[in-house]
Amino acid sequence: MTEINLTRRQLMQRLGAGGLALSAGSLFSAGAAFAQDGTTLRIRNDGDIRRLDPATRGGWYDETIMFAIFSGLIRYPSGDAWGWELDAAESIDDSDPLHIGFTLRPGIMFTGDFGEVTAEDVKFSYERFLDPAVDAVYGSDWAALDSVEVTGTYTGIIHLKQPFAPLFTSTMPHASGLIVSKAALEASGSAVIETDPLACSGPYQIDEWRPRELIRLSRNPGWTGPEPYFDVIELLPIDDLTAAETAFDAGDLDATQIAVNSIPVRDPEADDLVVKPALAYTWLGMNIENEKLQDVRVRRAIQRAIDPTEVVVATFGEAVTQAYGIVPPPLLGARYETLYPYDPAASEALLAEAGAEGLEVTLFFGADPDLLIAAQVIQAQLAAVGISLSIRQMDGATLTAQQQDNEGGSYKEIELFFNTFTTAPDPSWVTEWFTSGQIGVWNFQRTGTPEWDAKNAAASEETDPAIRDQMYIELQDELEETGAYVFLYHGVNAWVSKTDVEAAYSADAQWALLRDFKGA
Repeated sequence: MTEINLTRRQLMQRLGAGGLALSAGSLFSAGAAFAQDGTTLRIRNDGDIRRLDPATRGGWYDETIMFAIFSGLIRYPSGDAWGWELDAAESIDDSDPLHIGFTLRPGIMFTGDFGEVTAEDVKFSYERFLDPAVDAVYGSDWAALDSVEVTGTYTGIIHLKQPFAPLFTSTMPHASGLIVSKAALEASGSAVIETDPLACSGPYQIDEWRPRELIRLSRNPGWTGPEPYFDVIELLPIDDLTAAETAFDAGDLDATQIAVNSIPVRDPEADDLVVKPALAYTWLGMNIENEKLQDVRVRRAIQRAIDPTEVVVATFGEAVTQAYGIVPPPLLGARYETLYPYDPAASEALLAEAGAEGLEVTLFFGADPDLLIAAQVIQAQLAAVGISLSIRQMDGATLTAQQQDNEGGSYKEIELFFNTFTTAPDPSWVTEWFTSGQIGVWNFQRTGTPEWDAKNAAASEETDPAIRDQMYIELQDELEETGAYVFLYHGVNAWVSKTDVEAAYSADAQWALLRDFKGA
């Protein structure tokens, strides 16, 4: 099976990001048993466990696991189209957009003797996003929530304060809609879940975790939903896509994401190759609190010295197209032009005006071979206007930790950086990470104003698609005006799997939907 549809507006996805770097040789030993026995699936995960809490999760590397070990009322289906299907819910009544009724399927059990999944767990799971003690990173997903009313053991009503357009696109079917055990969290004495999920409600449970080496999932005996095919799933946290592809070719993995540059050399007859347009965005960011970058004229000079088209073509050829903002097509709010395009003469004039001739800056990013090529192209472009760029690759998790070091202040040492974020099928999930509240959390440019935040909140409440589209375009215009962003590409997601595995991915192939994998 080969799914390759590379059109100009559909080749959108980020490449392997973040996580913990491991070499393929350190993961496997001679004679190890792999999925050839038909009961175990071995797959790359692009990071190790960080936080398995729906409210404070680390990213897609956590979400891939969470979608297998927790259930939600609804979930994303595998396939090529975005949508939702019932999961723990037997039925959903969305006839009133402010009062959404639900009925759970009876008999779904939490692991650890924490009992049956009930409407009280749903209430607890969603209302805790509003709890200051939780300090939910993803609190905006439930910003419109008023309360969850429990009307029976398995029934309830989700009451919203105002209309919320993303509810069925990027909140309930996503990880923020997953159900956790009220009893397990209360027994733990903690307000949040860390690396131990405490109690699982999905088709799998965590059987073993060896940090930086292995995450092993086994069947949850209390799961009463559709039975998964594999008895055991072993996820290997491999940051380096090249190492992951080497492990796959050696027979040590059954499925892995691969770099875009590997697509042309894969043999679709030997392996199943899936290439999908997806929802992600890669950009070059600038830390406006770094002393070299506090002058907007300096930031604008860097913006105008970079030619994203040349960067993308040199890195990916014709496989990936340029981005003009953070919202990826085909979502509402996607832009198709920038306010400050490539203009080296304007860049030189800005540097002179700011007295910043001879500027020296460093670009930081994680272990991604494609980003290294992009960095080298940008290095040459900046040199052409008199800016000296140093390139520094480092462990992605280490870089993120430094960018989030708000108390120690080491974040100020970061100057330029590449960032790739994945998203859900709603523009609100793109812009939310650039608010004032996300400064030092995921907003590493550290831009943000109350006015921008208010406009962003209003856009999530707007139900007219045309008006909403324009609102998100204007939000991106304002981000570009700060000078702290150079939008690069959206990209594609590419996976290979063994021919005896029927792989299952989200519509953009960002997530491997582990519970849906089967034997071919």
